[in-house]
Order: sequence, then C-alpha cells, then structure tokens
Amino acid sequence: MKKRIFALALSLLLSAVLFPAYTLAEGETAPVEITDAAGMLAIADDPAGQYLLAADIDMSGVDWLPIPFSGTFDGGGHVLYNLSITRVSEDTSITYDGCHRGYHTVYASLFSYVENAVIENLTLLNVKVNVTTDQPCFAAGIAGHMEYSEISGCTVSGRIFVQAESRQCGVGGIAGFGNGLIQNCDLNIELTVVATPSDFKCEQYLGGVLANGYADIDGCSVVLAGYASVHGYAHNGGLVGLDDINPRNREHSGYVKNCTLDASISFYEETDDRRAYCKAYIGEKQNKSAIVSGNETTRFISNESTDYSRPILPDMDENPVYEAVVTAPRDTAFGYTTYTNPNSGYSYTDDYTAPAHTPGEWITEVEPTYESEGVKRQYCEECGELLAEETIPKLVAVSSCQIDRDSLRLPYESAVQLTAEVLPADAKDGSVTWSSSDESVASVSQTGLVTAEGVGSAVITCRSNDGFASSACSVEVCYTTKQKIVRYVLFGWLWDR
Repeated sequence: MKKRIFALALSLLLSAVLFPAYTLAEGETAPVEITDAAGMLAIADDPAGQYLLAADIDMSGVDWLPIPFSGTFDGGGHVLYNLSITRVSEDTSITYDGCHRGYHTVYASLFSYVENAVIENLTLLNVKVNVTTDQPCFAAGIAGHMEYSEISGCTVSGRIFVQAESRQCGVGGIAGFGNGLIQNCDLNIELTVVATPSDFKCEQYLGGVLANGYADIDGCSVVLAGYASVHGYAHNGGLVGLDDINPRNREHSGYVKNCTLDASISFYEETDDRRAYCKAYIGEKQNKSAIVSGNETTRFISNESTDYSRPILPDMDENPVYEAVVTAPRDTAFGYTTYTNPNSGYSYTDDYTAPAHTPGEWITEVEPTYESEGVKRQYCEECGELLAEETIPKLVAVSSCQIDRDSLRLPYESAVQLTAEVLPADAKDGSVTWSSSDESVASVSQTGLVTAEGVGSAVITCRSNDGFASSACSVEVCYTTKQKIVRYVLFGWLWDR
C-alpha cells in the first residue's frame, strides 16, 4: 500500500481533468447536490434519486450502513474519503455459485444492491471494509451486487476485509457480484477474504474489479494485493474471480478487455477435490463466450500456501505494533498517515486529510508609519497563492517622557541618577536620548547619570528617539563649604593654574 499512493495521486489529477464540473442539459432535472456526510446518509430516503457530489467529503466517524440504490450518482470528480464499513446490509438479494445454487446474501460496500443504476466519476479514497458474518456475503468498494447497472470513471483505493462462515463469500474492488458494465475505473486495493465454515465447503471469490458474475469490464487499471483463505473452493483473479452467467437461463457473451494489471494474490484452498483457481485476468471462466482481449499484465504473482493452520492476512505478525509517519497535505494532494510494522515490513495508509495550502511566513509588504497603517500578507509556499492579508496598526508614538525631577542642585564633582517615565508603554520606540546644554557644567550619560563637572547652570534634556516627546531638568552646580575653603582660602593661588 505504501508505494501505491503515487498512482492514486495521479488518478486524482486525471479525474479533475477528465471530469469537469457538471452542467445541466436542456429539460433535464437537476440532481440533488451532496456536500457533506449528512447528504450521503440522506440517499437512503430516496435511493432512486439523482445525485451529484459537489464537494470532497470526509466520511470519518460515519457509521455507514450499505443501502440499495437504483438512481444516478455522479461523483463530479470529487472524493469520498475515509469511508468505513463495519456492518453488513439489512437488505439481501440472491447470488449464485458456480453450480448455479442461489443464496440469500448480504453486502458490505458503499451501496448494497444496485439495479438499473449509473454511478460515475466518483473517487473512493481510503475505503475501509471490515466485516465478520455467518451469512453469505460479498464485500466491495462501490456495489455489493449490481444488476443491469453501469459503473464508470471511478477510482477506488483502500482495504476490504470479510470473514464469513457461510457457503459463499467474496471480495471485489468495484463490485462483489452481478452484471452490467464497469469501465475506465482505477483501483489500488487490498482485498482479504477469510472463509471459515466449520462443517461444509465454502465457495470463495476474489477479483480486483469483480468477485463473481458476468459484468463487461473495459479499460480498467488495477493494482491489487489479494489474500484468500478458504476451507472449500477458491476462485481468484486479478480482474474477475469467477466469470459465470447467473442465473442459468440468461445469455450474455460479454468481455473483459483493455485492462492493465499489477497484482499479487496469496491464498490457500483446503479441500480434497482441489481446484485452486488463481489467474491474472479471470480466476475461473465458466462463460465460454466471454471475450478476453487487449489486457496487459505488468506483474502477476500467484502464491499458493498449504499451511492451513491460520488465515493468510496482509500482516502475518500475530502481535503487530505499528509505527506512524504523517505526510502533510499539499495543494492538490491529500495528507495521510503511513502505519508500518517494522517486524514484518507490512505498511498501509489511513487517516487521510483534505488537500491544503502550505502557509509561508508572513511578509510585511507595506511598512506602517505614524500616520498610516501597514499591510502584511501570507502566501502558500508551494503555489504562491495569497492565503491571508492583515493590516498592521499605525506606529504608536511616545506621548510623554517625563524626567523624575524638574530641577536639582549638585555639589561639584558629585553625581545623581535621573530616570524618565516613557508613555505609552506600547510605543513603537520607547528609547530616549539624554543630553546636556553645557557639558562643562553637567554631563549626562545615556542611562541618565548626571555628573557635576563645574560650577554653573545647565539643562539636562531627555528626548524620545521618535522625536515626539521631551522633558528637561535644570541643574545648578555649586561648591560645598569645604570646597570653597579649599578653593578660595587655602589653595586659591594654585586652583586656577
């Protein structure tokens, strides 16, 4: 599954090109547009209606019950993702085995029984089917049982698992059982079927497109990892498990053509009268008139086991522990998490997230001033699309920088620390500069330390560096009595030298 994400991304891109937005023909009734999971669930209220998927929909957390369908469903090139199916359908229909015996059957798929329906242009991304039942059962991506229906231009990826203790069960990428037309569909699928009846032989079917039936199949691309365990009879095919006309009184020549296949199927068949069908295109071909042509195989592996002690599963580790690696979404690609068992090497993808831009750093494109606001923008790192824009408030000027004293008298050669309170606190530049009107009388450091340098008067000024506020402190420097005695009485004749 890990390597298949690239093929899926390509198919999603092609869907957008091949299946543009839906347009209404003259006189045609507009389909019901579906934009959320609630809309999908509402199909059960009118299964013969016309529907158009108008948005990508995350089906996470939806308890989906397969429903019968006989209308039209146009996926519009959109994606249903994270669909999880853990319940079999409440409705049943008759399916047949290779000996034309009929069984009342349940289904685990998007739709259960599909009759006279058209389903097109739909992508099922990360469909997850996991059911256990004691009834005959077919599990698939789109249709459990299709009759006289058409499924075209669809893409299906995910994992489908069914365990059944019954006389008949199967798994298919698009459909479980039936007839009709399946064309131009892309599949990247993991199929697992475990047939474990205790006291009778089961008929088991696995097909990358169709498990059992005689649907015409044309132009499909299949990447398949299949796993089948049956105490009975196995019918496994890269495209079709069993191609057979059912019921017996029907006639149909049919075809399976122009498909491409990359598949491996691991299976066992525990029975005395072994058949063990496992072939690239059709596992068992009972419809002799069906035409099989124009198909290409890039890889097909049939791996039969004789160890019947436990089912063959995608991960044979009895106590798997998975490490998770998250791949973030991108502009046109879904994000997902890859789960890998380092002991077995098996991995799968799950928890898909919708495509999303990759936000870059905020860029200031218009600097704010004290008179006007500025502008900053954020762009997607991948495609450069503008994602957000915000104004930057005007710069806040200093309104006051008040020195803690208005005046002071200093003895010669003494020092005092002045401080200034700058308001407001959120001023853009709250720094200040200190200066003296006469450095020979009083000098001032840039921390506000005033030093008396000589007798006289000076003004110490504190000014905000943005130039909007200032204050002053007058300083008078004089001699102390002691300094006067020394200056004028004892050493006057030397002081001025």
